[in-house]
Amino acid sequence: MSIRRAAIWSVASQYTTFVIQFAASVIISRFFLAPADVGLFSIALAAAMMLAILQDMGITRFISGQPEMKREAMGDYATLAIGIGWVVAGAILLGAPALASFYDEPGLTHLLRLIGCSYLLVPFAIVSAALLVRDMDFKGLFWVNAGSALAGNIAAIMLAWDGFGPASLAWGALVTAIVRASVAQAMRPVLPRLRPRRAIIAPLLRFGSSSFLISASAAIGQRSQDLIVGRLLGAFATGLFSRAGALAAQLSTLVTGAINSVFYPAFARKRDAGEPLTEPYLHLMACNTALNWAAMCGLAVAAEPLVRLLYGENWMGVAPLLFWTAIGEMLFVAMPLQMDIPILLGRIRTLVWVNLGETLAAVTILAVAAAISLEAAAISRVGYGFVWWAIYAAFLTRLLALPVRRLFTIYGQSALCAVAACLPLYLLLHVSDGTQAGFLTLMIGAAAGVALWLPALFLTRHPAHLEVRIALAALMARWPRPASA
Repeated sequence: MSIRRAAIWSVASQYTTFVIQFAASVIISRFFLAPADVGLFSIALAAAMMLAILQDMGITRFISGQPEMKREAMGDYATLAIGIGWVVAGAILLGAPALASFYDEPGLTHLLRLIGCSYLLVPFAIVSAALLVRDMDFKGLFWVNAGSALAGNIAAIMLAWDGFGPASLAWGALVTAIVRASVAQAMRPVLPRLRPRRAIIAPLLRFGSSSFLISASAAIGQRSQDLIVGRLLGAFATGLFSRAGALAAQLSTLVTGAINSVFYPAFARKRDAGEPLTEPYLHLMACNTALNWAAMCGLAVAAEPLVRLLYGENWMGVAPLLFWTAIGEMLFVAMPLQMDIPILLGRIRTLVWVNLGETLAAVTILAVAAAISLEAAAISRVGYGFVWWAIYAAFLTRLLALPVRRLFTIYGQSALCAVAACLPLYLLLHVSDGTQAGFLTLMIGAAAGVALWLPALFLTRHPAHLEVRIALAALMARWPRPASA
Protein backbone atom coordinates (compact mmCIF):
# COMPACT_ATOMS: atom_id res chain seq x y z
CA MET A 1 0.00 0.00 0.00
CA SER A 2 1.40 3.41 -0.98
CA ILE A 3 1.95 6.11 1.64
CA ARG A 4 -0.88 8.30 0.32
CA ARG A 5 -3.32 5.39 0.08
CA ALA A 6 -2.33 4.31 3.57
CA ALA A 7 -2.88 7.89 4.70
CA ILE A 8 -6.40 7.86 3.25
CA TRP A 9 -7.34 4.75 5.24
CA SER A 10 -5.60 6.08 8.32
CA VAL A 11 -7.50 9.36 8.04
CA ALA A 12 -10.75 7.41 7.55
CA SER A 13 -10.00 5.43 10.71
CA GLN A 14 -9.18 8.55 12.70
CA TYR A 15 -12.25 10.42 11.48
CA THR A 16 -14.66 7.55 12.00
CA THR A 17 -13.32 6.74 15.46
CA PHE A 18 -13.40 10.43 16.36
CA VAL A 19 -17.01 10.84 15.24
CA ILE A 20 -18.06 7.78 17.24
CA GLN A 21 -16.22 8.78 20.42
CA PHE A 22 -17.16 12.43 20.13
CA ALA A 23 -20.85 11.72 19.56
CA ALA A 24 -20.88 9.29 22.49
CA SER A 25 -19.17 11.78 24.82
CA VAL A 26 -21.66 14.51 23.89
CA ILE A 27 -24.70 12.25 24.38
CA ILE A 28 -23.46 10.81 27.67
CA SER A 29 -22.32 14.16 29.10
CA ARG A 30 -25.34 16.16 27.98
CA PHE A 31 -28.08 13.71 28.95
CA PHE A 32 -26.81 11.17 31.47
CA LEU A 33 -23.63 11.93 33.45
CA ALA A 34 -22.56 14.94 35.53
CA PRO A 35 -18.97 16.29 35.65
CA ALA A 36 -18.33 14.47 38.95
CA ASP A 37 -19.30 11.13 37.34
CA VAL A 38 -16.96 11.67 34.40
CA GLY A 39 -14.26 12.88 36.78
CA LEU A 40 -14.50 9.71 38.86
CA PHE A 41 -14.12 7.53 35.77
CA SER A 42 -11.22 9.71 34.54
CA ILE A 43 -9.35 9.13 37.80
CA ALA A 44 -9.91 5.37 37.56
CA LEU A 45 -8.85 5.23 33.91
CA ALA A 46 -5.76 7.37 34.52
CA ALA A 47 -4.67 5.13 37.38
CA ALA A 48 -5.18 2.00 35.28
CA MET A 49 -3.30 3.46 32.32
CA MET A 50 -0.36 4.35 34.57
CA LEU A 51 0.06 0.63 35.19
CA ALA A 52 -0.79 -0.27 31.60
CA ILE A 53 2.48 1.25 30.38
CA LEU A 54 3.97 -2.17 31.11
CA GLN A 55 1.58 -3.85 28.72
CA ASP A 56 3.02 -3.01 25.31
CA MET A 57 6.71 -3.06 26.34
CA GLY A 58 7.60 -1.59 22.96
CA ILE A 59 6.15 -4.56 21.05
CA THR A 60 4.29 -2.40 18.53
CA ARG A 61 7.31 -0.20 17.79
CA PHE A 62 9.62 -3.25 17.67
CA ILE A 63 7.50 -5.15 15.15
CA SER A 64 6.66 -2.17 12.93
CA GLY A 65 10.19 -0.74 12.95
CA GLN A 66 12.34 -3.84 12.30
CA PRO A 67 13.99 -4.15 8.85
CA GLU A 68 13.22 -7.89 8.80
CA MET A 69 10.65 -9.79 10.79
CA LYS A 70 10.01 -13.54 10.93
CA ARG A 71 6.32 -14.32 11.11
CA GLU A 72 6.96 -17.50 13.10
CA ALA A 73 8.23 -15.32 15.95
CA MET A 74 4.84 -13.64 16.37
CA GLY A 75 3.56 -16.37 18.68
CA ASP A 76 6.47 -15.78 21.05
CA TYR A 77 5.74 -12.05 21.10
CA ALA A 78 2.04 -12.73 21.71
CA THR A 79 2.84 -14.91 24.73
CA LEU A 80 5.04 -12.18 26.16
CA ALA A 81 2.31 -9.56 25.60
CA ILE A 82 -0.34 -11.72 27.27
CA GLY A 83 1.89 -12.54 30.25
CA ILE A 84 2.72 -8.90 30.89
CA GLY A 85 -0.87 -7.81 30.27
CA TRP A 86 -2.28 -10.24 32.80
CA VAL A 87 0.20 -9.08 35.43
CA VAL A 88 -0.96 -5.50 34.79
CA ALA A 89 -4.62 -6.54 35.00
CA GLY A 90 -3.96 -8.37 38.27
CA ALA A 91 -2.26 -5.30 39.75
CA ILE A 92 -5.24 -3.12 38.79
CA LEU A 93 -7.74 -5.57 40.27
CA LEU A 94 -5.84 -6.02 43.52
CA GLY A 95 -4.93 -2.35 43.94
CA ALA A 96 -8.45 -1.02 43.37
CA PRO A 97 -9.49 -0.77 47.06
CA ALA A 98 -6.26 1.01 48.04
CA LEU A 99 -6.68 3.67 45.35
CA ALA A 100 -10.33 4.18 46.30
CA SER A 101 -9.22 4.74 49.89
CA PHE A 102 -6.48 7.19 48.82
CA TYR A 103 -8.99 9.36 46.95
CA ASP A 104 -11.76 8.73 49.50
CA GLU A 105 -14.00 7.63 46.63
CA PRO A 106 -15.46 4.14 47.27
CA GLY A 107 -16.94 4.05 43.77
CA LEU A 108 -13.44 3.82 42.29
CA THR A 109 -13.14 0.16 43.34
CA HIS A 110 -15.89 -1.10 41.02
CA LEU A 111 -14.69 1.08 38.13
CA LEU A 112 -11.10 -0.12 38.44
CA ARG A 113 -12.14 -3.77 38.54
CA LEU A 114 -14.11 -3.40 35.32
CA ILE A 115 -11.20 -1.60 33.66
CA GLY A 116 -8.83 -4.28 34.98
CA CYS A 117 -10.93 -6.98 33.29
CA SER A 118 -10.61 -5.13 29.99
CA TYR A 119 -6.83 -5.27 30.31
CA LEU A 120 -7.02 -9.07 30.41
CA LEU A 121 -8.13 -8.87 26.77
CA VAL A 122 -6.07 -5.96 25.43
CA PRO A 123 -2.85 -8.00 24.81
CA PHE A 124 -4.63 -10.29 22.34
CA ALA A 125 -4.78 -7.35 19.90
CA ILE A 126 -1.26 -5.95 20.37
CA VAL A 127 0.76 -8.18 18.02
CA SER A 128 -1.99 -8.44 15.40
CA ALA A 129 -2.41 -4.65 15.27
CA ALA A 130 1.37 -4.19 15.10
CA LEU A 131 1.49 -6.49 12.06
CA LEU A 132 -1.20 -4.40 10.37
CA VAL A 133 0.90 -1.27 10.95
CA ARG A 134 4.07 -2.98 9.72
CA ASP A 135 2.32 -4.17 6.56
CA MET A 136 0.82 -0.66 6.19
CA ASP A 137 -2.57 -2.38 6.03
CA PHE A 138 -4.45 0.64 7.34
CA LYS A 139 -7.64 -0.64 5.78
CA GLY A 140 -7.57 -3.59 8.17
CA LEU A 141 -6.61 -1.30 11.03
CA PHE A 142 -9.66 0.81 10.18
CA TRP A 143 -11.97 -2.09 11.03
CA VAL A 144 -10.06 -2.85 14.22
CA ASN A 145 -10.25 0.71 15.53
CA ALA A 146 -13.62 1.84 14.20
CA GLY A 147 -15.40 -1.45 14.91
CA SER A 148 -14.26 -1.64 18.51
CA ALA A 149 -15.01 2.05 19.11
CA LEU A 150 -18.53 1.66 17.74
CA ALA A 151 -19.34 -1.38 19.87
CA GLY A 152 -17.86 0.05 23.07
CA ASN A 153 -19.52 3.44 22.78
CA ILE A 154 -22.93 2.00 21.93
CA ALA A 155 -22.66 -0.16 25.05
CA ALA A 156 -21.65 2.86 27.16
CA ILE A 157 -24.58 4.97 25.91
CA MET A 158 -27.13 2.20 26.49
CA LEU A 159 -25.87 1.54 30.02
CA ALA A 160 -25.71 5.26 30.87
CA TRP A 161 -29.32 5.60 29.69
CA ASP A 162 -30.21 2.64 31.92
CA GLY A 163 -28.77 4.40 34.99
CA PHE A 164 -25.39 2.68 35.38
CA GLY A 165 -23.68 6.04 36.03
CA PRO A 166 -19.88 6.20 35.64
CA ALA A 167 -19.77 2.38 35.46
CA SER A 168 -21.31 2.66 31.98
CA LEU A 169 -18.01 4.11 30.73
CA ALA A 170 -16.05 1.26 32.31
CA TRP A 171 -18.35 -1.35 30.75
CA GLY A 172 -17.88 0.43 27.43
CA ALA A 173 -14.11 0.07 27.79
CA LEU A 174 -14.54 -3.67 28.43
CA VAL A 175 -16.72 -4.14 25.34
CA THR A 176 -14.19 -2.15 23.28
CA ALA A 177 -11.38 -4.48 24.39
CA ILE A 178 -13.40 -7.59 23.52
CA VAL A 179 -14.28 -6.41 20.01
CA ARG A 180 -10.81 -4.98 19.31
CA ALA A 181 -9.11 -8.27 20.20
CA SER A 182 -11.62 -10.27 18.14
CA VAL A 183 -11.34 -8.13 14.99
CA ALA A 184 -7.53 -7.83 15.20
CA GLN A 185 -7.20 -11.60 15.51
CA ALA A 186 -9.52 -12.07 12.54
CA MET A 187 -7.34 -9.72 10.45
CA ARG A 188 -3.95 -11.11 11.54
CA PRO A 189 -4.39 -14.35 13.52
CA VAL A 190 -1.57 -14.81 16.03
CA LEU A 191 -1.70 -17.68 18.49
CA PRO A 192 0.54 -17.52 21.56
CA ARG A 193 3.16 -20.22 22.06
CA LEU A 194 2.87 -22.26 25.24
CA ARG A 195 6.60 -21.82 25.85
CA PRO A 196 8.12 -18.71 24.26
CA ARG A 197 11.67 -19.17 22.95
CA ARG A 198 14.25 -17.14 24.85
CA ALA A 199 16.36 -16.49 21.75
CA ILE A 200 13.34 -15.00 19.97
CA ILE A 201 12.07 -12.72 22.73
CA ALA A 202 15.52 -11.60 23.96
CA PRO A 203 15.94 -8.84 21.31
CA LEU A 204 12.42 -7.63 22.04
CA LEU A 205 13.11 -7.55 25.78
CA ARG A 206 16.32 -5.58 25.22
CA PHE A 207 14.44 -3.13 23.03
CA GLY A 208 11.51 -3.13 25.41
CA SER A 209 13.59 -2.32 28.48
CA SER A 210 14.63 1.01 26.98
CA SER A 211 11.26 1.54 25.34
CA PHE A 212 9.58 0.86 28.68
CA LEU A 213 11.45 3.69 30.38
CA ILE A 214 10.31 6.04 27.63
CA SER A 215 6.71 4.80 27.78
CA ALA A 216 6.71 4.95 31.58
CA SER A 217 8.01 8.49 31.61
CA ALA A 218 5.55 9.61 28.93
CA ALA A 219 2.64 7.91 30.69
CA ILE A 220 3.46 9.59 33.99
CA GLY A 221 3.50 12.97 32.29
CA GLN A 222 0.24 12.38 30.42
CA ARG A 223 -1.81 10.19 32.75
CA SER A 224 -0.87 11.87 36.01
CA GLN A 225 -2.85 14.98 35.04
CA ASP A 226 -6.23 13.63 36.11
CA LEU A 227 -4.68 11.99 39.17
CA ILE A 228 -3.09 15.25 40.32
CA VAL A 229 -6.20 17.35 39.68
CA GLY A 230 -8.39 14.67 41.29
CA ARG A 231 -6.28 14.56 44.43
CA LEU A 232 -5.97 18.35 44.83
CA LEU A 233 -9.31 19.59 43.48
CA GLY A 234 -11.74 16.63 43.55
CA ALA A 235 -13.79 14.58 41.09
CA PHE A 236 -15.97 17.47 39.86
CA ALA A 237 -12.94 19.56 38.86
CA THR A 238 -11.36 16.47 37.28
CA GLY A 239 -14.45 15.98 35.13
CA LEU A 240 -14.20 19.52 33.77
CA PHE A 241 -10.42 19.36 33.31
CA SER A 242 -10.47 15.96 31.59
CA ARG A 243 -13.32 16.99 29.28
CA ALA A 244 -11.40 20.09 28.14
CA GLY A 245 -8.24 18.05 27.60
CA ALA A 246 -10.08 15.28 25.79
CA LEU A 247 -11.85 17.68 23.42
CA ALA A 248 -8.60 19.40 22.42
CA ALA A 249 -6.71 16.10 22.14
CA GLN A 250 -9.47 14.46 20.09
CA LEU A 251 -9.54 17.33 17.62
CA SER A 252 -5.74 17.29 17.39
CA THR A 253 -5.74 13.55 16.75
CA LEU A 254 -8.51 13.95 14.20
CA VAL A 255 -6.60 16.63 12.30
CA THR A 256 -3.06 15.24 12.30
CA GLY A 257 -3.00 11.89 14.12
CA ALA A 258 -3.60 9.91 10.95
CA ILE A 259 -0.70 11.62 9.18
CA ASN A 260 1.71 10.80 12.01
CA SER A 261 0.64 7.15 12.24
CA VAL A 262 1.40 6.66 8.53
CA PHE A 263 4.73 8.47 8.61
CA TYR A 264 6.30 6.26 11.31
CA PRO A 265 6.51 3.11 9.14
CA ALA A 266 7.29 5.34 6.13
CA PHE A 267 10.26 6.87 7.97
CA ALA A 268 11.39 3.37 8.96
CA ARG A 269 11.51 2.41 5.27
CA LYS A 270 13.47 5.55 4.40
CA ARG A 271 15.92 4.80 7.19
CA ASP A 272 16.40 1.24 5.92
CA ALA A 273 17.02 2.61 2.41
CA GLY A 274 19.65 5.01 3.75
CA GLU A 275 17.65 8.09 2.76
CA PRO A 276 17.97 11.33 4.80
CA LEU A 277 14.99 12.20 7.00
CA THR A 278 15.48 15.96 7.27
CA GLU A 279 13.30 17.09 4.36
CA PRO A 280 10.48 14.57 4.98
CA TYR A 281 10.42 15.59 8.64
CA LEU A 282 10.19 19.29 7.83
CA HIS A 283 7.33 18.56 5.45
CA LEU A 284 5.54 16.51 8.11
CA MET A 285 6.04 19.29 10.65
CA ALA A 286 4.69 21.85 8.17
CA CYS A 287 1.55 19.80 7.49
CA ASN A 288 1.03 19.23 11.23
CA THR A 289 1.26 22.88 12.17
CA ALA A 290 -0.71 24.12 9.15
CA LEU A 291 -3.68 21.92 9.98
CA ASN A 292 -3.51 21.75 13.75
CA TRP A 293 -2.77 25.37 14.55
CA ALA A 294 -5.74 26.51 12.49
CA ALA A 295 -8.01 23.97 14.20
CA MET A 296 -6.79 24.83 17.71
CA CYS A 297 -7.16 28.57 17.12
CA GLY A 298 -10.75 28.00 16.05
CA LEU A 299 -11.39 25.80 19.09
CA ALA A 300 -10.02 28.45 21.45
CA VAL A 301 -12.07 31.24 19.85
CA ALA A 302 -15.31 29.22 19.93
CA ALA A 303 -14.76 27.57 23.33
CA GLU A 304 -17.72 29.10 25.18
CA PRO A 305 -20.49 28.72 22.57
CA LEU A 306 -19.17 25.31 21.56
CA VAL A 307 -19.25 23.91 25.11
CA ARG A 308 -22.77 25.29 25.67
CA LEU A 309 -23.95 23.82 22.37
CA LEU A 310 -22.40 20.39 22.91
CA TYR A 311 -22.62 19.69 26.63
CA GLY A 312 -25.14 22.15 28.07
CA GLU A 313 -25.09 24.57 31.00
CA ASN A 314 -23.89 21.98 33.53
CA TRP A 315 -20.55 21.82 31.72
CA MET A 316 -19.88 25.53 31.14
CA GLY A 317 -16.93 25.34 33.51
CA VAL A 318 -15.10 23.55 30.67
CA ALA A 319 -15.04 26.67 28.44
CA PRO A 320 -12.23 28.70 30.09
CA LEU A 321 -10.20 25.51 30.52
CA LEU A 322 -10.69 24.59 26.86
CA PHE A 323 -9.35 27.97 25.71
CA TRP A 324 -5.99 27.44 27.44
CA THR A 325 -5.83 23.72 26.65
CA ALA A 326 -6.29 24.41 22.92
CA ILE A 327 -3.50 27.01 22.94
CA GLY A 328 -1.21 24.55 24.73
CA GLU A 329 -2.05 21.80 22.24
CA MET A 330 -0.58 23.94 19.44
CA LEU A 331 2.85 23.60 21.05
CA PHE A 332 2.58 19.83 21.46
CA VAL A 333 2.23 19.30 17.69
CA ALA A 334 5.07 21.64 16.74
CA MET A 335 7.62 18.78 16.87
CA PRO A 336 5.82 15.62 15.65
CA LEU A 337 7.09 12.07 16.21
CA GLN A 338 9.35 13.41 18.95
CA MET A 339 9.83 9.93 20.40
CA ASP A 340 9.52 7.78 17.29
CA ILE A 341 12.31 9.46 15.30
CA PRO A 342 15.02 9.01 17.99
CA ILE A 343 13.98 5.38 18.41
CA LEU A 344 14.26 4.78 14.66
CA LEU A 345 17.73 6.34 14.67
CA GLY A 346 18.95 4.30 17.63
CA ARG A 347 19.06 7.15 20.17
CA ILE A 348 16.90 5.47 22.79
CA ARG A 349 19.24 6.08 25.74
CA THR A 350 19.44 9.80 25.05
CA LEU A 351 15.68 9.90 24.54
CA VAL A 352 15.13 8.32 27.96
CA TRP A 353 16.95 11.17 29.71
CA VAL A 354 15.26 13.82 27.58
CA ASN A 355 11.86 12.29 28.30
CA LEU A 356 12.52 12.04 32.04
CA GLY A 357 13.38 15.74 32.17
CA GLU A 358 10.26 16.68 30.25
CA THR A 359 8.08 14.49 32.48
CA LEU A 360 9.50 16.03 35.65
CA ALA A 361 8.63 19.46 34.26
CA ALA A 362 5.09 18.32 33.39
CA VAL A 363 4.29 16.93 36.83
CA THR A 364 5.90 19.81 38.73
CA ILE A 365 4.24 22.58 36.72
CA LEU A 366 0.78 21.00 36.95
CA ALA A 367 1.04 20.19 40.66
CA VAL A 368 2.03 23.76 41.53
CA ALA A 369 -0.71 25.22 39.33
CA ALA A 370 -3.45 22.84 40.54
CA ALA A 371 -2.66 23.83 44.13
CA ILE A 372 -3.73 27.37 43.13
CA SER A 373 -6.93 26.75 41.15
CA LEU A 374 -8.51 24.76 38.35
CA GLU A 375 -8.06 27.55 35.81
CA ALA A 376 -4.40 27.89 36.83
CA ALA A 377 -4.01 24.18 36.08
CA ALA A 378 -5.36 24.78 32.57
CA ILE A 379 -3.13 27.83 32.03
CA SER A 380 -0.14 25.76 33.10
CA ARG A 381 -0.61 23.64 29.97
CA VAL A 382 0.65 26.59 27.93
CA GLY A 383 3.69 27.08 30.16
CA TYR A 384 4.49 23.38 30.06
CA GLY A 385 3.93 23.41 26.29
CA PHE A 386 6.73 25.94 25.84
CA VAL A 387 9.06 23.83 28.01
CA TRP A 388 8.10 20.68 26.06
CA TRP A 389 8.71 22.39 22.71
CA ALA A 390 12.08 23.82 23.78
CA ILE A 391 13.31 20.40 24.94
CA TYR A 392 12.30 18.45 21.84
CA ALA A 393 13.11 21.21 19.36
CA ALA A 394 16.69 21.29 20.65
CA PHE A 395 16.94 17.48 20.62
CA LEU A 396 15.48 16.85 17.15
CA THR A 397 17.25 19.83 15.58
CA ARG A 398 20.58 18.27 16.53
CA LEU A 399 19.50 14.73 15.69
CA LEU A 400 18.16 15.50 12.20
CA ALA A 401 20.34 18.54 11.46
CA LEU A 402 17.22 20.64 11.00
CA PRO A 403 17.92 24.14 9.65
CA VAL A 404 16.72 26.49 12.40
CA ARG A 405 15.85 29.29 10.01
CA ARG A 406 13.58 27.04 7.95
CA LEU A 407 12.03 25.70 11.14
CA PHE A 408 10.94 29.16 12.27
CA THR A 409 9.95 30.15 8.73
CA ILE A 410 7.49 27.25 8.69
CA TYR A 411 6.20 28.25 12.14
CA GLY A 412 5.65 31.80 10.89
CA GLN A 413 3.81 30.59 7.80
CA SER A 414 1.61 28.26 9.87
CA ALA A 415 0.84 31.04 12.37
CA LEU A 416 -0.27 33.41 9.61
CA CYS A 417 -2.49 30.73 8.09
CA ALA A 418 -3.97 29.95 11.53
CA VAL A 419 -4.84 33.62 12.07
CA ALA A 420 -6.51 33.72 8.65
CA ALA A 421 -8.47 30.57 9.48
CA CYS A 422 -9.91 31.77 12.80
CA LEU A 423 -10.41 35.45 11.88
CA PRO A 424 -13.92 35.04 10.34
CA LEU A 425 -15.14 33.06 13.35
CA TYR A 426 -13.64 35.61 15.77
CA LEU A 427 -15.31 38.54 13.99
CA LEU A 428 -18.62 36.70 13.66
CA LEU A 429 -18.77 35.89 17.37
CA HIS A 430 -17.87 39.42 18.41
CA VAL A 431 -20.37 41.09 16.09
CA SER A 432 -23.20 38.94 17.43
CA ASP A 433 -23.75 37.58 20.95
CA GLY A 434 -20.97 35.03 20.64
CA THR A 435 -21.71 33.24 23.91
CA GLN A 436 -25.13 32.21 22.58
CA ALA A 437 -24.01 31.34 19.04
CA GLY A 438 -25.74 28.35 17.52
CA PHE A 439 -24.56 25.53 15.31
CA LEU A 440 -25.22 27.44 12.07
CA THR A 441 -23.18 30.45 13.20
CA LEU A 442 -20.22 28.26 14.14
CA MET A 443 -20.42 26.35 10.85
CA ILE A 444 -20.51 29.58 8.82
CA GLY A 445 -17.49 30.90 10.71
CA ALA A 446 -15.60 27.62 10.24
CA ALA A 447 -16.43 27.45 6.51
CA ALA A 448 -15.32 31.05 6.01
CA GLY A 449 -12.14 30.20 7.90
CA VAL A 450 -11.35 27.33 5.54
CA ALA A 451 -12.05 29.65 2.60
CA LEU A 452 -9.39 32.06 3.91
CA TRP A 453 -6.98 29.35 5.10
CA LEU A 454 -6.55 27.74 1.67
CA PRO A 455 -5.44 30.90 -0.20
CA ALA A 456 -3.29 31.81 2.82
CA LEU A 457 -1.34 28.58 2.26
CA PHE A 458 -0.58 29.66 -1.30
CA LEU A 459 0.08 33.32 -0.49
CA THR A 460 2.60 32.43 2.22
CA ARG A 461 4.02 29.63 0.04
CA HIS A 462 3.51 27.25 2.92
CA PRO A 463 4.97 23.76 2.22
CA ALA A 464 1.53 22.24 2.84
CA HIS A 465 0.18 23.98 -0.27
CA LEU A 466 1.92 21.25 -2.29
CA GLU A 467 -0.40 18.67 -0.71
CA VAL A 468 -3.39 20.85 -1.64
CA ARG A 469 -2.14 20.97 -5.24
CA ILE A 470 -1.80 17.19 -5.33
CA ALA A 471 -5.29 16.72 -3.88
CA LEU A 472 -6.82 19.15 -6.39
CA ALA A 473 -5.00 17.45 -9.27
CA ALA A 474 -6.30 14.07 -8.14
CA LEU A 475 -9.86 15.42 -7.99
CA MET A 476 -9.56 16.98 -11.44
CA ALA A 477 -8.21 13.73 -12.86
CA ARG A 478 -11.29 11.86 -11.63
CA TRP A 479 -13.75 14.53 -12.76
CA PRO A 480 -15.50 13.38 -15.96
CA ARG A 481 -14.59 15.53 -18.94
CA PRO A 482 -17.27 16.50 -21.48
CA ALA A 483 -17.03 14.59 -24.73
CA SER A 484 -15.59 16.63 -27.59
CA ALA A 485 -17.89 17.42 -30.50
